[in-house]
Amino acid sequence: MNTVFILSDRHNAEFMGCYGNAITRTPAIDGLAERGVRFERAYSLSPICSPARAAMITGQYVHETGVWDNVFAYSGLPQGWGHFFAEEGVRLASIGKLDYRPDAEHGIEETHLAVHREKLDIHSLFREVEILPRYDLLKKHQATGPADSLDAFEGDLQIAAAAEEWIEAGRPEDQSWILWVNFNDLHRPWNPPRDLWEAYDSRIRVEDLDERFFEEVSHLHPFHQAFIRHHNGELLEMDDVRRALVGYHAACEVLDRNVGRVLAALDRAGLRDDTLVVYGSDHGGACGEHRNWDHGAMYEESIRSPLIVAGPGVRVGEVEREPVSMLDVFPTLCEAAGLEVPGKFRGTSLLDLVRGESEDRPNFALCEYHGAGMPGSAFAVCSGPYKYVECVGERPMLFNLETDPHEMCDLMVERPDQVEVQNAVIRLRAMLYDLCCPEDVDVRVKADQRARKSEMAKSGQLFDEMWSRGYERREDRLVPRTEP
Repeated sequence: MNTVFILSDRHNAEFMGCYGNAITRTPAIDGLAERGVRFERAYSLSPICSPARAAMITGQYVHETGVWDNVFAYSGLPQGWGHFFAEEGVRLASIGKLDYRPDAEHGIEETHLAVHREKLDIHSLFREVEILPRYDLLKKHQATGPADSLDAFEGDLQIAAAAEEWIEAGRPEDQSWILWVNFNDLHRPWNPPRDLWEAYDSRIRVEDLDERFFEEVSHLHPFHQAFIRHHNGELLEMDDVRRALVGYHAACEVLDRNVGRVLAALDRAGLRDDTLVVYGSDHGGACGEHRNWDHGAMYEESIRSPLIVAGPGVRVGEVEREPVSMLDVFPTLCEAAGLEVPGKFRGTSLLDLVRGESEDRPNFALCEYHGAGMPGSAFAVCSGPYKYVECVGERPMLFNLETDPHEMCDLMVERPDQVEVQNAVIRLRAMLYDLCCPEDVDVRVKADQRARKSEMAKSGQLFDEMWSRGYERREDRLVPRTEP
């Protein structure tokens, strides 16, 4: 069975009709969910691009790959999907963003319109010194607004066109294949065409926003207080929130149209009934919830990924509510291609689950963050109704997502003496420590970041990146050249 894997970037699962949003118009993705299985709680491996994508393609957790943040990009080691499918005679073709090192030996036999990690986000290299507001991101927020064309989405339009052409004329006829389509245009600023902006502008009202958008900074965990300060959560007003939501809703509709083009190409080629289709995102993204304006925080807006599977033998219109991981994508692609999953790859195929067959599966998912805006590493373990967040150097967090889906009640603060809370902490913390020691990982991360900073300073790349992002050229700390 051949597979089309569509991966978007920064798609918050809440912004789709099939996930319960009555405002965002996403008929193509909703239609895919109607003929397949939608996962309510699929989790990214990291809420930023390079670590999430490196972990996914290697079938390893972030603490195993050493791709900690958006300064470290995948080099081709450890070997991943590309190498494995090439060895097994399955053609893996990718279109669009990969976010690897430009010289990475990724093993993918066929790439089109590939985008790699050229610019390095040096902010993570200074988080041991001082966490400052990022004024470059503030300018992107303020640039959100209507446009007179689809120019802001030109990259994704080209990717959709290339995917259509590959499906209809470029796919191999003599071997099994996997087409991996990577869309990228959900990053700020959001500049949708004027007709879409006006359609959503009339529907987004501040008074309709839920409690997350009005949370006081003092109510946040210290890690998240630092993170939202880094991403300007204290500088932006409610009108900025509303405008961001208008732009993001509209951008999600543009994404949906491009997904629809890929699905329509499958129909035109007569491949719908014998092709597995998987839709997901590398991570989510926030638009003002919990005062957060970016991806990287450990709230659901950032770490939860949409995930939908449809195709031959897959149950129709079903919803799975137990946590799964984006690590499960590779085993799913393997099983669809009739291959056994090598032991070095983590994750469990989703095919038995989406077909309604019994399966012994892991009962948790792990997400990690080691990047800019937080003083220490953060690990989220999701199992059953709970999400436990270990914050190295600070107190942990615990949320019951069944009773508190907006994550407004941190049980480690509100009910630390409850037996149920204590038992949940013991159980989820044990799951985490079975995989790694967070304190040891944090030591490795910071040592690697210090070494990377020194290496980049010697080559001059550090100072070029600092200057391009509005900082003075100095190695000891970030000094903004201008204020907002």
